[in-house]
Amino acid sequence: MKRILFLSAFVSTLVYCQQGNANVNNSPVTRESLLARAGYVNPLETKGSPYLYAEYKKARIANNQKLVDMRYNAYKDEVDIINNGKNMTIYKNPEYSPIHIIDSDEILHLLEYSYNGKKVIGYLFEVKKLETATLLMRISKTYDKGKYAQDSFDREKENTYYDLPDIFYFQKNDGQILQLPKTKDELIKMFPEKKDKIETEVKDKKLNPKNMKMFPQLFRALS
Repeated sequence: MKRILFLSAFVSTLVYCQQGNANVNNSPVTRESLLARAGYVNPLETKGSPYLYAEYKKARIANNQKLVDMRYNAYKDEVDIINNGKNMTIYKNPEYSPIHIIDSDEILHLLEYSYNGKKVIGYLFEVKKLETATLLMRISKTYDKGKYAQDSFDREKENTYYDLPDIFYFQKNDGQILQLPKTKDELIKMFPEKKDKIETEVKDKKLNPKNMKMFPQLFRALS
């Protein structure tokens, strides 16, 4: 009787082990799966950068004659500098504006303007000084968060920074900041004293009066 019970228990154990092995074989053990089960995962790769330039550039902040190393974070709309060997973000304070990037001869202005229907305080790049206004440009990026593969049939998606379309603004001599108009008529309303020049430029260059992409070609008429 004892032998029968012993053999029965042995067979049950053997069957259980075989079933367990079968389950393991159906789910191959990999380094990644073991790490995931233990709560450790490799960080996702990131494509692109939040910064306009990968490297720091020499710049002059406001009237300070001392040059600093800086770079513009186009995702956060912030300026990072190296101060006494430490990385830091400068406050959005008019006292620290404008910022002149020496290497690329670019100028950032800290201004209050409308963006997506809201008033914001942020940096705009100076593109060109005209007789009646200054052309400014907003440079920005967005961030798409990646995800880990959920199973062997799924694909891992990397984190990615994307460039957003540049947005142009005019700062009139009275300080008013307006977004670049979308049509010829809106541009004439903004600069009524340049009506004849604008219409002549549009006609001569055969530009589409309802396409805002044409306006960079009208700088000559406005200058």
